[in-house]
Amino acid sequence: MEPVKILFGIDSLVRGGTELQLKEMISRIDRDKYIPYLITIQPTDASLTPKECIHIEWDIPKLISINGFKAMLKLSRLMRDEKIQVVQTFFQDSTIFVGLAAWIAGVQVRLASCRDMGFWHTALQGLVMKVVYRSMTGYICNARIVRDHFIKQFKINVNKAYVLPNGVDEKLLPYVDHIGPVTDIGIVGNMTRQVKRIDLFIKAASLVAKEYPNIRWHIVGDGYLRPQLEVLAAEQGVRNSIVFAGRVDNVTDYLQQLQIGVICSDSEGLSNAIIEYMFRGVAAVVTDVGGNPELVQEGKTGMLVPPDDAQAIADKLKLLIRDTELRRRLAISAREHVEKNYSWDKCLNESYQIYTKQLSKKLRNAVNNA
Repeated sequence: MEPVKILFGIDSLVRGGTELQLKEMISRIDRDKYIPYLITIQPTDASLTPKECIHIEWDIPKLISINGFKAMLKLSRLMRDEKIQVVQTFFQDSTIFVGLAAWIAGVQVRLASCRDMGFWHTALQGLVMKVVYRSMTGYICNARIVRDHFIKQFKINVNKAYVLPNGVDEKLLPYVDHIGPVTDIGIVGNMTRQVKRIDLFIKAASLVAKEYPNIRWHIVGDGYLRPQLEVLAAEQGVRNSIVFAGRVDNVTDYLQQLQIGVICSDSEGLSNAIIEYMFRGVAAVVTDVGGNPELVQEGKTGMLVPPDDAQAIADKLKLLIRDTELRRRLAISAREHVEKNYSWDKCLNESYQIYTKQLSKKLRNAVNNA
């Protein structure tokens, strides 16, 4: 059989969790079975574009406009000309633009990726997305709770919703056995969205520092919120103890110096940062939201805390600082859990199964309707 032409659509490529997952997937996809295309609809980082992939750069300043609609029709013609058989979209804007273009073009399989709890949408956006999702033939969710949320919120068909775990290259994430005292605690998260709650990490650091003043605190990521977070750190009396690392090209290498990692978001899908903590032997303290409990089992593979509670984060951190054996036991169990459930082989094989199932279903329907 000829390889299936599959087009992936995303707003842009930056150093974010979803974007890097897509980049890796395109790089690893079986070229004997699939010919990958990538479309970005906003300016993107050329250095992140996967090799051996047809990249379509499309700058759409305003989707809901005459020019936006014309661009959508142009894209649908391109899909027909290229005989694209599968389209998979990521994020709201690309799902609207690329997903609807695929529907107009009559692309056989149209998959929307659902990777968070929809914290981003307004009531109007929710109504728009409910209409757009109906034009898709399937939905790929990165966690069970995300699938359940989209089924309830957007009334998507439960039989068309798949749970697909993130892929991780364990060879790039060797386990570090931290046998000494805690010297470094960190959080990985871009400072571009309030929902990541880096402010809680800083407040928890100030609470812990009263008992453990020599610990270094690391914030890995950057964004427009950084100046106000630096001010908060100064107000909390921990500015000199916090390393604002900015954007780090190799986060996995950076993690080897941390004994404990925190994620304190108000909302999450399935956090790549938590998975990387667990691979690297970094004991995790995370909020009990979204897909986090699917990764972290309280007292077994990490620690869960309620959202918006700096004191709860501080209390769990102090427990792990005091109890080295507990911290090591959690880290070892965490590594075992992610090795079993989050690998690129598993992610790719399950992706292929979804594509095959969707294509076979469309073929059967076409034969039955002939």
